[in-house]
Amino acid sequence: MAVWARLELGLLLAVLVVSVTAVQPARLLTLLSSGQGALDRVALGSLLNTLAARVHCTDGPCGKCLSVDDALALGSPEKSGAPSGPVLEPRHIPRLSAAAALYLSSPEATCTDVRAGLWASRADRLLALLEGPEALTPGLTRLLQRIQAPAQAAGQSTSEACVDLPQLLAEAAGAGAPGSPGPVLAALLDHVRNGACFRALPTPQYFVDFVFRQHDSETPNITLAELAALMQRLGVGGVTETHDDHSDHSHLGEEAEHKGPVAPSTPNSSSSVWDTLCLSAGDVMAVYGLSEQDGVTPEAWAQLSPALLQQQLSGACSPQSGHPTQDQLSQVERYLYGSLATLLICLCSIFGLLLLTCASCSTATHYIIQTFLSMAVGALTGDALLHLMPKDPKDRPCSHGHSHGGHSHGVSLQLAPSELRPPKQPHEGSRADLVEEESPELLSPEPRKLRPELRLLPYVITLGDAVHNFADGLAVGAAFLSSWKTGLATSLALFCHEVPHELGDFAALLHAGLSVRRALLLNLASGLTAFLGLYVALAVRVGEDSETWILAVATGLFLYVALCDMLPAMLNVRDQRPWLLFLLHNVGLLGGWTVLLLLSLYEDNITL
Repeated sequence: MAVWARLELGLLLAVLVVSVTAVQPARLLTLLSSGQGALDRVALGSLLNTLAARVHCTDGPCGKCLSVDDALALGSPEKSGAPSGPVLEPRHIPRLSAAAALYLSSPEATCTDVRAGLWASRADRLLALLEGPEALTPGLTRLLQRIQAPAQAAGQSTSEACVDLPQLLAEAAGAGAPGSPGPVLAALLDHVRNGACFRALPTPQYFVDFVFRQHDSETPNITLAELAALMQRLGVGGVTETHDDHSDHSHLGEEAEHKGPVAPSTPNSSSSVWDTLCLSAGDVMAVYGLSEQDGVTPEAWAQLSPALLQQQLSGACSPQSGHPTQDQLSQVERYLYGSLATLLICLCSIFGLLLLTCASCSTATHYIIQTFLSMAVGALTGDALLHLMPKDPKDRPCSHGHSHGGHSHGVSLQLAPSELRPPKQPHEGSRADLVEEESPELLSPEPRKLRPELRLLPYVITLGDAVHNFADGLAVGAAFLSSWKTGLATSLALFCHEVPHELGDFAALLHAGLSVRRALLLNLASGLTAFLGLYVALAVRVGEDSETWILAVATGLFLYVALCDMLPAMLNVRDQRPWLLFLLHNVGLLGGWTVLLLLSLYEDNITL
């Protein structure tokens, strides 16, 4: 009898050891984060048996379509023809986890893919679709819903003890990979191996908690003023007049003016993963355990109302909440396109060589500059009215102002022949007053003797240009931060505006007595500060509170430069051929407006 007792005890211990080994295998998330260890054929066979026991197909058994060789093939590059290795390394775990998730969510379709040799490519596609914070939460939610569907069909209810999406994301973040789909799916597969249940949607209490997270008072209840602010944000109810707690009213009145969707962040609570999840009508009914066939009863309507309120307050289903605009650029693209645009703008300083080629035809130079000047007026006003002003600050991740630092643009008009110059008008802070009657001497490549009043002029011009071009770089960077379309429009406007401006600067430097070579070098050196402004704008971000003011300043300065500086100077030009000048001015104006108008109308049809 004692011998049989010892044998039974030994068998019991052996069974316990085997059970513990089977229930608690090496965690896939641990292998992935540490980069050490591997999954051999035994471990993969155990995993596949667990997956096969969990799935249910409508047409009968379907869990035996996976083999260990199929799992090992996930570690081989696609279309390589190389034989599979004996183990799966940690770097293969994301693909294995995605492939297993596909099998759990749709076993019949996955078995078809396995037989066609497409299992690995489907797993890679799933990982690519889940890449990015905007796609991860809704994608994993739908995936968990499909995994959970067989249990719901069998009548099993999901309790709060089941694993949900916030827990999976927290485990992936704890492993040092927040927001990456591979570790999250590895954590999901770990819980599948341990026989855990899953909850794809939040609990009903979450919606009530979300609404109460909107107030930041010390009391646990929503006050009358907070309720009024909440109703005003929802666009319902009338005005409630009260006569006490004026300090609180002023604060809540400002809060009530903001009716748009806001992120639910308060000092005394943190946001949840569910806050940005857009729920369908079926999702809301599933949260409260309502049958689609039975519909919503009056009693159930009172229960699910907080869910509808939460969706409205969070703005989760608004287009700007979960779907980034397609014209947004990546960080690398912003630097690349911004640098190219700034380089083209800086090359305007080389246009000063046109003055030398046209030294014997100052009249032609005059008409060329007048055409570019009118085009600059059209481009600047078109960009301000058609792109910067209509732009909603919420659609712009960040912006920077465009400041000209008191820099004048009227100097470009002083290249006209002496008999065509308009009468001098006072222009405070303008370099135009320092430029005298033009003559062929102005375009001479040789330096001439400086007069005392012109001795400091080259330094003043260079310093003003440096500040001005720095502001231009800020404008280009801010525009490309918004979108490539706004960046293109702003770059085009600045280019048209810089051509006559740089020609005028070059002429002023020559008039001050500099040689052609030195004038070009100073013009080019001052233009390089635009790159500094560009990279400052791309590196430094501003908040939404500052964007409205910055956009207003940028729009106002564009309109001021075009309408109050360049346009009056253009209209004051006197010419022996007024009809030709009238034609060139209108061609430039209409050309600038037409280009910006076409870009505004058809920018949605243009893709990069």
